[in-house]
Amino acid sequence: MPKPGNVPASPGAPATRSTGRTTKEYRISLVTPLFGGGVDPGQPDETLPIRATSIRGHLQFWWRATQGAALTTSEELFARHAQVWGTTEKASPVEVSVRSVSATDPKPCARYLPGKNSSRLQLRWESLFDSRNRELSYVLFPFQGEPSENRRTVKKEPGRFIESASFTLVLRFPEALRPDVEAAVKAWVNFGGLGARTRRGCGALLCKELAPKAIDNFQRWLSAYSRNGQSQSRQWPTMPVDVLVENRPTSPLEAWKKVAGLLQTFRQGVGIARNPGSQGRPGRSHYPEPETIRRATGLRAARHPRLTHIPQDAFPRAEFGLPIVFHFQDQGEPPNTVLYPSNARYADACDRMASPLILKPLSLADGKAVPLVARLATPPITGVVLKQGDKQLELPETTVVRDSRLAAYRDSPLAGSSSGSALEAFLLHVRNNGFREIAR
Repeated sequence: MPKPGNVPASPGAPATRSTGRTTKEYRISLVTPLFGGGVDPGQPDETLPIRATSIRGHLQFWWRATQGAALTTSEELFARHAQVWGTTEKASPVEVSVRSVSATDPKPCARYLPGKNSSRLQLRWESLFDSRNRELSYVLFPFQGEPSENRRTVKKEPGRFIESASFTLVLRFPEALRPDVEAAVKAWVNFGGLGARTRRGCGALLCKELAPKAIDNFQRWLSAYSRNGQSQSRQWPTMPVDVLVENRPTSPLEAWKKVAGLLQTFRQGVGIARNPGSQGRPGRSHYPEPETIRRATGLRAARHPRLTHIPQDAFPRAEFGLPIVFHFQDQGEPPNTVLYPSNARYADACDRMASPLILKPLSLADGKAVPLVARLATPPITGVVLKQGDKQLELPETTVVRDSRLAAYRDSPLAGSSSGSALEAFLLHVRNNGFREIAR
């Protein structure tokens, strides 16, 4: 009998077995930090950082976005989804597993530490996200934790992240489902990611087998993502209708910073989103949301008189995803309010509307990356609900998310969009910063 150390490695599974089932293996690695992905929302799992159940969920989403786009109704989608991915009563014929996992230990993305001349706690980002990479800390705000009201103690600790990891994804499926499985994997690896905030660049992945070889052949590579019924919208998200990239390959971190910075500037930057501030304070916003919330609550600080040229019945940034928490700092201003999606103005608020925007580094086969901005094809948001605690605030009958008048007032951030859409104005902002659109 051979000693344990001398036992030869077992041969790999054959690509196709006599049972008619196919086994595919993909070696995948992280190129940006992983947040979340564990059993507890927003937290990585120390013992099982890469979970097959989580990957299965991602694959199902991207299957709907690719193969599912060929279907026309939700009933057809559910029926086909059940055949490929199973139901609570019937197991899926697609087996998903992971092996050969290697990952760094989770660590906090930030800490609350006493200031130099004060015992009041100040947020200190981990070096990967500090002032040199301030664009990244902007997109990571959900993980920054929260101090107590007097900033003497920590109310909520900052989130933890896994800086690097690699693993082998093993898929086993009937040969007849090969197009379904391979389309889902390719879209997930290149447009999705692992864990939380993947649409803002967290948990981005590289699989050399599935990545574009170089930026020069990117358009040909992208054209392989065929989408039947492309001219018609679906009731579920489908592959991006707008794909914009910068032509200069760089490191994944730098590519991530680029797209994060574009979003930060558009939503909060001086000159586009707000006036210049003074004495370290941000200037007044050019967006309608602050004036709309002041109107709904009846509260306003004396130092912020009504800006009459800005509408007070609009929430254009709702198109970027919901919920949004609005926080005013000055005394006399409204307390925290939260904006939720709703299909009817007085209906109960839904919990969430995922952003249709994907901002991430798109990995190339050589390990470099290009900054990518893509907009998924999604049903438009039809209404919003504003809440203060459990109380739903009354909004004007004229309240809109997009409207041509939102592009027409002085200093409007949406001036580039004839329809007054924040999404369209942002994509124009991206184009004006050197990105080119890739036709599919």
